[in-house]
Amino acid sequence: MYLKTWGLALTLLAVNNAAFADDIEKITVHGVQYQDDGTYQIVTLGSDVTIISSEMIQAAGAVDINKVLSQFVPGLFANGRAGRHTDTDYALQGSRPQDILWLLDGNRLNNRLYGSTYTDSINPMMIERIEVIKGAQSVIHGSEAIAGIINIITKSYQHDDRGEVSLVADTLPSYDLSAFVSSEINDLQISLAASSSQSEGYALWPDEEYSPTAALDKERGYHMNNLNAKIKWSISDAQQLTIFAQYNDGLLERPLAYNAILSENDRKQTLAYADWQLQVSDQLLLQTKLSYQHWDSHYSEITKEADGKVDVPYWDQYWGFKDYGAIVSANYHTQDGSQWIMGGQYEQFEGADEVMHFTTPTDRTYALFSQYQPKLSSLPDTQLSLGARVNKLVNDESIWVGSIALTHDITSQLQLKANLGNGYRQPTASELYQQLGTLGNPDLVAETSESINIGFNYQGDISLTVDSFWRNIDNLIEQRALSDTQFTYSNLNGRVESYGIDIHLVKAFSAKWLMELSGGYAHAERKDNGQQIERVPKYTGFAKLNYEMNDDVTLWVSGQYVGEFLDYGLTAGDYMLTNIGLQTWLSAKQNQQLQLTIDNLFDSEVPQSIFKHGHRAEYPIETMGAPRTLQLQYKYFF
Repeated sequence: MYLKTWGLALTLLAVNNAAFADDIEKITVHGVQYQDDGTYQIVTLGSDVTIISSEMIQAAGAVDINKVLSQFVPGLFANGRAGRHTDTDYALQGSRPQDILWLLDGNRLNNRLYGSTYTDSINPMMIERIEVIKGAQSVIHGSEAIAGIINIITKSYQHDDRGEVSLVADTLPSYDLSAFVSSEINDLQISLAASSSQSEGYALWPDEEYSPTAALDKERGYHMNNLNAKIKWSISDAQQLTIFAQYNDGLLERPLAYNAILSENDRKQTLAYADWQLQVSDQLLLQTKLSYQHWDSHYSEITKEADGKVDVPYWDQYWGFKDYGAIVSANYHTQDGSQWIMGGQYEQFEGADEVMHFTTPTDRTYALFSQYQPKLSSLPDTQLSLGARVNKLVNDESIWVGSIALTHDITSQLQLKANLGNGYRQPTASELYQQLGTLGNPDLVAETSESINIGFNYQGDISLTVDSFWRNIDNLIEQRALSDTQFTYSNLNGRVESYGIDIHLVKAFSAKWLMELSGGYAHAERKDNGQQIERVPKYTGFAKLNYEMNDDVTLWVSGQYVGEFLDYGLTAGDYMLTNIGLQTWLSAKQNQQLQLTIDNLFDSEVPQSIFKHGHRAEYPIETMGAPRTLQLQYKYFF
């Protein structure tokens, strides 16, 4: 019974959420409803959309969001460089990590200090679904939405009081304890979640690569605590207010292969937003969103030289930022069934890094945007949307972006989707102001891009999605040599051109057997040197076979392939990992669940990435992925 639900979710995923699109993209009647924290319905039109449900996350047995994304999103490479709770390389259809915009309930998550994103700040038990939308999405969402957006939707009240407790342990060893509860009290819908994760970790490099003076503990461990709450208040029949707050507190080891006997980040993060919606009429919905992110991290490092000399290069050095945002928008349906989204956005950012010796002045940006979906009575099987945005960035730089998208039903089973647009990426604070290593350049201008996505969805005896893409990025921000030893960030004359294709297929052989196959090809070349950009594999693939033994027991086996890629000039990747799992219900009420998984079944030693410690590195070293890991997860639902 459980796998049937999960199989349906996979089918929706495989057809690019075509059934979902039938519900939200073909709205021709009046009746705008409250925005449910997801991406605006009109925005998904013409785009390849993957919806990962909470049931799919549960079936994957994953406490790591990157593991979930790697399984269910064709064309997405998600690689934790040193395991969980660490820097992660992301590539969506041949993109760099900074070309992907991450959202939490539609609010920006990206760290503009360095352009990175830390998904470990989200408790998987709090996730209702994840939306992955490929192609340029800058019209509504602004900077970084060049290759697409990944929107993590948190759980809300589900029409009845419920709760869940999860206990996870693995052989690294690691331990995770999570809990979620949701209830309704009068006009308030309350959802609470908490989690605590810790691990002794695993050794990232062979023993011979560690300095003799390095710490005896060569495993990279972590400890992360998470607490969040979401409250929806029905002020009246026409008004709704949602308030969300989350706090993270973690101590993350950052091992160095050379001579460090201690290297760690003490990190604290606060996320919060308020979302007020007013249903003015059946045709008009007004929305105001205020968001806040505060990141505080303190880095400490102690080294020991071969002669026994102990040095403390950094102790409790601060790096962090504050990010504020506000969006005011209107969603309007005309009498003839057309739809408008219009709005304005304000962002304010400030940060500092005592390790890299810079402090950012306050950065304020402004934007106006609009998107229009006309009702085409002469083309009943075709939907079209047009969008435009104007941005006022730092240094008085102005950027216009636009998009055009369409969805066309060729037959009742075959659908065409196309999306043409451009985008931009603001320079990060480190690219503008960094004073150690590669020097910042305050005269940088934003990178700009153009992209095309064209795809087909077929749903019949099989579910098949094919999505092709082309993308071009200009004003590329990269290192430029000032001398043999000094470098600075600069807008280069070169550009990055990416093109490729994603294919995803789901086939149910019977009520018990379900097969999923996906693969991606991404050619992402820097035109100034003719090389594939670093940390972007050309080929990725995933396969999974599920067998529902009965209503209580499900078995599965999966394989993930990551092609070869360059990292610090060395080759990594080119590996296949095999995982197996078993999931069983322990009670007739199906309120107790046990799941056993074995990751990296054959204990393959694979070069997952290349390590190089910034300006003090002696030489780059291959970083190994996690060894064979047995994980046991128990869940209780109430």
